[in-house]
Amino acid sequence: MKYTLFVIEDDRDTIELLKEIFSEDEYSLRCFTSSVKALNVLKEEGLPDLVLLDLMMPQMDGITFLEQARKMSANLPVIMITAHGSIETAVDALKKGASDYITKPFSFEELRLAVNNVLELNRLRKRVEAINRNRRGRYAPATLMGEHEELRNLREMLLQVASAETTCVLLHGESGTGKNMAARIIHYNSPLADGPFVELNCAAMPASLLEAELFGYRKGSFTGASSHKQGIIEQAGGGTLFLDEIAEIPLELQAKLLSFLESKKLRRIGEVSEREVDARLIAASNRDLDQLVAAGRFRHDLLFRINVVDCYLPPLRRLGRDVLLIAEKFIAEFNQQFNKKISGLKFEAEIKLLAHSWPGNVRELRNVIERAMLFATGPRLQARDIQLTAAGENLAQPGAGFRIPPEGIDWKEHEKNVLAQALERCGNNQTAAAKLLSMSRDTFIYRLKKHRII
Repeated sequence: MKYTLFVIEDDRDTIELLKEIFSEDEYSLRCFTSSVKALNVLKEEGLPDLVLLDLMMPQMDGITFLEQARKMSANLPVIMITAHGSIETAVDALKKGASDYITKPFSFEELRLAVNNVLELNRLRKRVEAINRNRRGRYAPATLMGEHEELRNLREMLLQVASAETTCVLLHGESGTGKNMAARIIHYNSPLADGPFVELNCAAMPASLLEAELFGYRKGSFTGASSHKQGIIEQAGGGTLFLDEIAEIPLELQAKLLSFLESKKLRRIGEVSEREVDARLIAASNRDLDQLVAAGRFRHDLLFRINVVDCYLPPLRRLGRDVLLIAEKFIAEFNQQFNKKISGLKFEAEIKLLAHSWPGNVRELRNVIERAMLFATGPRLQARDIQLTAAGENLAQPGAGFRIPPEGIDWKEHEKNVLAQALERCGNNQTAAAKLLSMSRDTFIYRLKKHRII
């Protein structure tokens, strides 16, 4: 990689020296004896990788140039060149955004080291920015695909919540509905996006180790504590802490978590002094926390604290034809991963997906599409490529196991409900809904009119 360096220096001997120092192929020098001209070039041609700027310049001094250049880019790396008598001014330049300063006379090694350090830091900064841009793209609200009203409302809510960086959020919904994704959407679209996103599945951690994992510990505080350990709450400082399956935290530890949320202070196991940590909490659960509170298994005051904003993620079976939109997204993903060119779903495959009740929700759908894509050979996925579990069968499939209850049923009302459900699941596509119920389109429409559904 070739770095472009702007040298702004009115002393021609110094310019010649700099040309000699940076004569290698990896550098391209543009030298200016006028800071005003250099500033005009910046405006017209864009920014270099680094500016070497003399502090004392005619027409426009180095500090003024620095202030003007920073208006164009807050991240432009600038190294000030100054004489011994102006160290205080150089320090002032650092406060105003200069990356470093070097005093005359300087050695080759000293200047090369300063330039290399600044360029490397700038390279790392750009890499971090690129990673963050990629993450923001991956976790844009549109990542939760679907046209269903519940999903549209959810996306709007997540964006609103993201802007309120200190607000606790509770995500609830069945397993596999995308709570982890929703938490990341909140984080990466918030002012905390450049901070850490730290997650812990409380159900995956033994209760005996959960406190140490959350709060950390001091060396020697218990058997096996051979060194100091920072807990994940501290690790999330300046960012977001995501606690999945928060209902699995033991009652005694819930009190300690509540204390942290109230005070933003925590104490590692074995320590006396407290540490202040500013981290946002997003919690998630697939269980009914109100029922757990009533059963005495979850603290009501902790529920009040984490449930400032309650976001519900609907199950996949309620989203109608959005199942197909999400499936198409996974097809595109696995086309890239498996180097395939599957163009979509055949009609019979669509019907099969729409007929399934998806007990595992989006996670199950992703696994189904991944397996189908792995073995599919045709241009589009066919019904035989879609392998579903018996647990997801419903009334639209033979052998679903429906049994008339002892008290009997209102058949007209039951038929009306089944017709309406089929129509909703297929996004009001009457042909698909008829196929779902194994009847002709004409018969389906007749029954819709009979029950005054249309």
